[in-house]
Amino acid sequence: MTTTIKKTWSNTRKSVSELHEESKNWLSELAFIRDEIKFLNHLLSEKYIDYLFAGLGKRIEIFTKKMKVEDASGEILIETINKHELLLAELIEHNNLLTNINYIDQHKKLEKEIEIYMKKYKNLKKQIFEVVEKVMRKKNIKQIQ
Repeated sequence: MTTTIKKTWSNTRKSVSELHEESKNWLSELAFIRDEIKFLNHLLSEKYIDYLFAGLGKRIEIFTKKMKVEDASGEILIETINKHELLLAELIEHNNLLTNINYIDQHKKLEKEIEIYMKKYKNLKKQIFEVVEKVMRKKNIKQIQ
């Protein structure tokens, strides 16, 4: 579809298909993060004894709780994006997209929410990897001795 709307926050024009593509990309990223969270939970539970021996049991519990929160937040974002996509389809069907400033504002807000979520999740993942690496190094040093 060739219809374009002006996104008031950056004065650029995006087609309906570009807005739809952004939503699809968000959904893809969020699905990938949910898979990563499952993997990280498995990784932390699989090596839990090693973390206890390293004195990191409490930290691992905190990470596990934070990942549950991130997973739940991701699920809420997925539901919000799906509703956003339904609204886009409805606006296209009724030819109201160009005049609906609320949709544009909602898209902008959603974009910022996803950006914040991604930064928060990446920071958590980085912290988890640092702990895992630390434990692996300690374990390797003990095995060499």
